[in-house]
Amino acid sequence: MAYEDIQVVTQIASLALFMGIMVVAYIYAFRRSNKAKFAAASEMPFRDDAPPTDGDKQ
Repeated sequence: MAYEDIQVVTQIASLALFMGIMVVAYIYAFRRSNKAKFAAASEMPFRDDAPPTDGDKQ
């Protein structure tokens, strides 16, 4: 095999691997079972779980 052949095979294999990872990520992100988990995670910055301490006063 020439260098160009190896280069083409490597590029195609890399593209297939990348597309496979993207498909898995897409499936994970849009599963109905993850909707509640993502909704809870999106509310996390707005929660104030800890009471203020003396160091937090301005």
